[in-house]
Amino acid sequence: MKLILLMLSLLLAPVAVTACEGDCIVDITNEYLSRYQNVLLTTFQNLESRRENPIVYFAPVLTAYNLTAYNSLEKAIFPGYFHGKCQDANGVNPPGCPNPDCPKVCGTPGSMVHFYPTLIKIVFDETTSLLANLTAPGSKPYNHIQQTIMADVDKGQKKRMENLSRIMPLRSRAAIQGKSTHSIQQGLKKIMKELRPTMLETCGGSNLSFCSWEQPMKEFILQYP
Repeated sequence: MKLILLMLSLLLAPVAVTACEGDCIVDITNEYLSRYQNVLLTTFQNLESRRENPIVYFAPVLTAYNLTAYNSLEKAIFPGYFHGKCQDANGVNPPGCPNPDCPKVCGTPGSMVHFYPTLIKIVFDETTSLLANLTAPGSKPYNHIQQTIMADVDKGQKKRMENLSRIMPLRSRAAIQGKSTHSIQQGLKKIMKELRPTMLETCGGSNLSFCSWEQPMKEFILQYP
């Protein structure tokens, strides 16, 4: 009887969490999103530095990004790469698992610390991939940006065309306007193609040194059991 009660008490006892779950997943994902805010702003400013206050033009992209970034990044990290327990077939954790430095890919803070270069690449790739989709020609944010730019250009052109109206035939003026519209459309496509290279430069190049935050992020990750 005593043996049965002991076995039941063991089954009912709280199980130690040995994987990144719940708050761990949410907080780590949000921490990277928070740290990338300035990276995004700097990237968009550098992407179209010729215009005054370029962030205004990219506002539709940032709005759409904020609505979708969390879900896409969480899935890319958990369970996209880091998932599952670290134990071997006998239920034994390798040395360093689950914390503080686990050499096996699994869903623990220690595994994220050990494979930290992979983690920061996942975050960068997922961020740039999402932005590429949001800025693809034909997307809603892209169309909004294009309309805003063309409206601003039209304001400047109207005054110029008014000055030319006395000496230039209507057909010639229409041809100039059409050429300008085509130039804007092609120019915007070219700018958007530079988004990933520009963000890569903002992050310090291929080693992502400016988008690593290695020491503070490792400490942040390891606060979870």
